[in-house]
Amino acid sequence: MSAISNIRKNLNSTGSTIVVGFIVFVLVATFGGFIGNNNLGGNIIFSVNGEDVHAGEYSLEANRIASNFDELNDISEEELDNFTRSSIIFKKLFSQKAEEIGFGVSEERINDLIKQDLNFYSDGKFDVNIFRGLLSRLGMTTDEFRILTESNYNASALINFFNSTSFVTNEDAKNFITTSKQKRDIRFKKISLKEVADDQIVSSNEILDFYNNYQNNFYTLKKINVNSILISKDDFKNDVIISADEILEEREALIELNGNSSQTRISHIQLSYDETTKSKQFGIAETLIAELDSGSLSFEELVLRYSDDFGSKDNEGDLGFTDGTIFPDEFENELSNIELDGISKIIDLGSSFHLLKVTERNEFTVTDDDIISRLTSIKTEEEMQNILNEIDENLSNLTVSDISEIYDISYDIEKDLSVTDLLITYGNLDFVDDFERNNIFLNEVYGPYEIDQGYLIIEPTELSPSVLKPIDEVKGEIEQELKLSAAKTLLPSIVENYLTDLQKQENLENFVIYSEIDRETSLFPEEVSRTIFSIPSMTGPDSIASTFYLDDAYVIEILGVDDFNGIITLEEIEATKIGISQAMGEIQRDNLYQALRDTANIN
Repeated sequence: MSAISNIRKNLNSTGSTIVVGFIVFVLVATFGGFIGNNNLGGNIIFSVNGEDVHAGEYSLEANRIASNFDELNDISEEELDNFTRSSIIFKKLFSQKAEEIGFGVSEERINDLIKQDLNFYSDGKFDVNIFRGLLSRLGMTTDEFRILTESNYNASALINFFNSTSFVTNEDAKNFITTSKQKRDIRFKKISLKEVADDQIVSSNEILDFYNNYQNNFYTLKKINVNSILISKDDFKNDVIISADEILEEREALIELNGNSSQTRISHIQLSYDETTKSKQFGIAETLIAELDSGSLSFEELVLRYSDDFGSKDNEGDLGFTDGTIFPDEFENELSNIELDGISKIIDLGSSFHLLKVTERNEFTVTDDDIISRLTSIKTEEEMQNILNEIDENLSNLTVSDISEIYDISYDIEKDLSVTDLLITYGNLDFVDDFERNNIFLNEVYGPYEIDQGYLIIEPTELSPSVLKPIDEVKGEIEQELKLSAAKTLLPSIVENYLTDLQKQENLENFVIYSEIDRETSLFPEEVSRTIFSIPSMTGPDSIASTFYLDDAYVIEILGVDDFNGIITLEEIEATKIGISQAMGEIQRDNLYQALRDTANIN
């Protein structure tokens, strides 16, 4: 089972509300990071062109991606895994390409990058113990973390290279702005397919031939009339009586069953150590206990000042809920001895000391109303099942009307239902499939079928087979179909004739002239507007074009171009340069990534 699977399992099994920010905490705990296991670096998740991706790197990227969501349940395990893998593959491919073309970073620069990470800071300066604590939890060595830092830096450098080398001059930006604000004068003709179709003449023989050749198109839908009855637990609520003794007995049973399932929420202060700092960190832990005993500082204040767990430090040390199975045994054993708002003794996990605080306890409670609702549900379910068994035993001798009368449950009468109507009304029942296959018969009762609302019983009362419609009933439909077909055949030649008129400047009275059309005009569909502004010339054949949109055609001639002569501000120029540069950089970057991905070896 994957690390993320373990997290999901733990969360689902306890109803925990651990926030996404602590995914690394749980993830590395799954691999053993909490008990000082430094062999995680050997855990290879996958590889990119032979370069291994270790569990520590994977967990860091999963945490970064998951932190963009409010809660872990907002993203599925599969989605998080896919996002994480895709992101790592992207970075690896760009890093490898950067190294191939000569990008590099010095050892000093790598050190600076690590030292600049504020996650490793305490009291305004880099704290090596915090850094070591992270590596310990991730199971990474310092060299592995340095390699990861270098890889991410090279990938970022190559991406920034694309953005910074897409050079756009002020003149380019001005031309772009001028063109985007350009207006055009046009002569055009819109040819409506519907209008062309309306002008077509279809003979009676053509209609008859179409009817005879395509009779399958003119059959009625087979229909069915049914009586149906829905039996649900709600039908028996009024018959249920719950005694005081039953409530008491159920309460005792629930308490016995759930009495040990309370959840405890905890916060912690973490002090990571190695062999050279263990004594010092233990002394600090003892000092913190003294501070808490004296009341001079709160637990939350000490978290901010001393804890080196970056995942919980900014959230008052919160680790979320446990039911006694989530955290290391050293934590869980100690929690049983701590009252609400109480503080633990110093806990040693082998590479870090911890102080715990119990911030919340959810004890199992149940009200009389809860018990009554539960017992009512149980009893109505039993009554419903008894009645369904009775009906099933006598189904061949009953009608829906009989069932309604015997059990005092109303039934519905539905008429003229097609297969589609049945699907909409009842869902994908076997009854619908049987009706579609002509396997439904009158004087039979079908069911009970289990649906969301309860159990459904259906009785067909009338069947209307599919029959061929008379020609008089479909004549108009056929005529329109033939006219439309003829119009679609004629439309290209009609467009060609109008193009010829424009080229010869003949029959211009058939065209309409519009002036000062801009790109944002609402006079034409957007697709047609794009054609208008893509025509390259104001004279000759290149000034004329045609385009089709939905069922209509447009023939267009450019009569004039009004360039923008207004003032273009420096802010517009700079914003345009940035926008064009980013677009060009993204195109180049995406093209490179696709080329790298197509040839990559991902294992």
